[in-house]
Amino acid sequence: MLVLLVHVILAAIACWFLPQGFPILHRRFVLNTLGPACLGAGSLALAIALLLAPGPGCRFLPAIPTFWGASALGLLLVFPETGSAAARPLGLVAVNLAAFAIFTCRKHALREWLPAATLGIAAGSCVAYAERPAPPTTQPSRQEPPRRTGSESERIAGTFELEPGLAIDGPTLGVTWRTRDATIAIEPALEFDRTPPDGFWSIFTDTIGRGKTAVSATTAPGSLELWAADGTQRLSVQRKASGVELEAWTPVERSTYSHLNSFTTLTVSGHRRLALRFSVCPSELIAVTHADYPAGAPARFAYVDAARRFHVVQAADAEKGPFTSLAEGKLAAGEPLAIDLIELDDGPRTFAHLEFLDFAAQLSTALSPTAGHGVSENAIQFGLAETNASSPAHLVFTLAASGVGRGWDSVGHRVGVYRNRVLLSPFERPPTPEPVGDRTLLGRHGMGELRR
Repeated sequence: MLVLLVHVILAAIACWFLPQGFPILHRRFVLNTLGPACLGAGSLALAIALLLAPGPGCRFLPAIPTFWGASALGLLLVFPETGSAAARPLGLVAVNLAAFAIFTCRKHALREWLPAATLGIAAGSCVAYAERPAPPTTQPSRQEPPRRTGSESERIAGTFELEPGLAIDGPTLGVTWRTRDATIAIEPALEFDRTPPDGFWSIFTDTIGRGKTAVSATTAPGSLELWAADGTQRLSVQRKASGVELEAWTPVERSTYSHLNSFTTLTVSGHRRLALRFSVCPSELIAVTHADYPAGAPARFAYVDAARRFHVVQAADAEKGPFTSLAEGKLAAGEPLAIDLIELDDGPRTFAHLEFLDFAAQLSTALSPTAGHGVSENAIQFGLAETNASSPAHLVFTLAASGVGRGWDSVGHRVGVYRNRVLLSPFERPPTPEPVGDRTLLGRHGMGELRR
């Protein structure tokens, strides 16, 4: 009886903890809603049956150990490389429950308890099968990265100063631009965290994903190219009159699954109160705020759904749903996404403009297994490092990840080469007016917001 009550409690916890809001036919609805509900209701019904009619009720006990045993065996079959870490404790639970069930049902014939055991096996197998990650749906670039010709190159030694205030870090493929108003650091190369080879939860693997690889550099006036050992380009930095153009290439040689990864990481510091303006919903200024983890102050992020609707939302608790809409727009697959960095303390005033030319074309719009409520695998997560409004702000772009919501489920990137072109145009603060006699000269833009 105590074992059955424990199952009821576990089912209730699962229904509360696991993300909800999936379509009825989606596998995550089976795992997160239907499965726990059936387990809790079945365990409660069996407990009542054992109290009212112990003899007939015993026939259904084998469903419990066979459920856990089939789940353990299914994880081993579906995830042959990393599934054993979760299958072992489930198998141990199944063995102990089986011993109890055999003792309890020893007076019953095989045909009396076999249907219940079959039901448990079927349910456990379905749970293990539903844990399989969906096939990757990212869209690699159709372009091939440039290859190095016979131009001279040098080994990467660390940081390159392309010009005063503009530095490139060779090992991380990061670019930092320091202006009078702010410091903007960008890492535009695709990078994976843990990459389970069979797509199981990331906490069950120590495999680290490859991403940022460059071994040599070629420099020219106003430009820098970083190259991989095979002669393909990894990063190109071009200084233009309007700003900086970045082009990063990352090859993915096999279908790669991960819980966390980054297509672009952006860090902004030097602001006093930062907001973002997205090109697809230009009438809304979205303040960048601090979020707690794993619970507390709500996070803000943006994503593109399967209908190519661009959503900016705020979570209910940390990064967990349900989610409240802050702004919406339409972002076509080949459309650039522009983001203005806005200083709210003196204007508002735009101090930098970024364009991401390849993000929309390569992202996945499949449903995130950890977020629920219609949120896709792609995301632009943004927030402050601390509660202070002037603390550094971080923006992390992902084509397919499961960092939003609850769980460590992995999602995939397809085989191919991923291209990331970023245009950065900083806008300096208007010069301080200089008094002339008893008059004050104002710049062409006055004291308001600079307009491009």
